[in-house]
Amino acid sequence: MTPTRRQALMQLAALSVAGLAMPAAVAQPVSRSALEAYVDILLPGEAGAPPASALGIAAEIEALAPEGTDFRRLISLGTAWLDDVQAGGQPGGFAAMPVDAQAQVVAWMAAAPYDEIPGRFYHVLRLFAGELYYVRPEARVGFPLNPAPQPAGYLPPWGAA
Repeated sequence: MTPTRRQALMQLAALSVAGLAMPAAVAQPVSRSALEAYVDILLPGEAGAPPASALGIAAEIEALAPEGTDFRRLISLGTAWLDDVQAGGQPGGFAAMPVDAQAQVVAWMAAAPYDEIPGRFYHVLRLFAGELYYVRPEARVGFPLNPAPQPAGYLPPWGAA
């Protein structure tokens, strides 16, 4: 990732978290297993493309969130919330839940208020996961993409008439 692109994503992260009331200090670290399971629910891979965790998307998101930033706190609080969803206190947290149950939790998060941790976590991390995932050629394998905007190619003056 180029330095300017990384800077733009970090600025977007700061703007995305602005105005969200979060505890000043977060004791728990980011739950990488919950984050990987979460991005795999969003981007499970299909048609030959790998799931997001196989491309290291969770690690890239975490790398965009330096310690002490609001974005890092959102990720930490969001993954802690995901792990706490696990009913009955079973070990393994969100990552140990059946995939159908994970998908139900993520669907609930999508409808949650944006000004609360689950809703903001869903929308902000979905944006970052999609951006980081689809920029990779491996994620676009099997997509029937036609790079030209028209079936017959570019219109004049950019293409042949």
